[in-house]
Amino acid sequence: MLIAFHQLPLAAMFLVVWAISTAICWLLIGFVRFAVPRMGYRLSEPLPIRDSLINACGALFALIVAFSAAGIWNDAVSARTAVQREADAVENALVVSAGLPDEVQSQLNGGLEAYLKDVIAVDWPAMAKSTSLEDAVFDQSEKHLLGAIDLIARQNRLLANGTSYSPLLGQLLEIRHARLARLAASRAGTTWAQWSAMWLISTATLLLILICHSHTFRMQILASHIYVLVAAAAYFVVLAHDRPFVGKISIQPTAMQGLVTQLASK
Repeated sequence: MLIAFHQLPLAAMFLVVWAISTAICWLLIGFVRFAVPRMGYRLSEPLPIRDSLINACGALFALIVAFSAAGIWNDAVSARTAVQREADAVENALVVSAGLPDEVQSQLNGGLEAYLKDVIAVDWPAMAKSTSLEDAVFDQSEKHLLGAIDLIARQNRLLANGTSYSPLLGQLLEIRHARLARLAASRAGTTWAQWSAMWLISTATLLLILICHSHTFRMQILASHIYVLVAAAAYFVVLAHDRPFVGKISIQPTAMQGLVTQLASK
């Protein structure tokens, strides 16, 4: 269900989150106005509930949102770093390969070009759908990278002094390390435990607001809807940035596309 939210345009995402929050708010309003008289209290009288409870729950909600946002920020930074490392390592490998024999260089460049194209055409759509890392779809691009590593490793063994190929082999291994980091980052995001905690705390805070203002219906509506708008904005920010490679503001393979264009022009 979260994937469907992630794929929405930002304006539509906020409106959906706000609409769901407002619907929950009205359900709770109906519940409070139904339950209070049946608990022996009159709706025209303030209930013995302290406003400090609202402050405490509100602070807890702010804390869990901040905790989740910090994790999302770190995940995004890690994902962007991994993508840039991968692109830089590919570019370095292409530069170092200039000194190779023509046949080996042609095979290596062809393998790296095929790898980049599959990363863009296969890996990125799969990551945008939060595909499991064990899925065979990721094997398609990896086989080209492993083929390039095997090619240079074999050439390295054929030389009496393998120092000519060692830097290039190191760059190819760096590509693989960065690739694994990118794939791991694609599965990062807010956990179900965090989502559950945010929902429970925000709902409890809303319920306390409704109870504390149950004696004044207009103030009950105004206070609850202001809180719903603020809570919906917090949920929207977390949801929009939840997955580094999912959604309208996700990380794009711009660096990879530039390298494909560079290889095509050679």
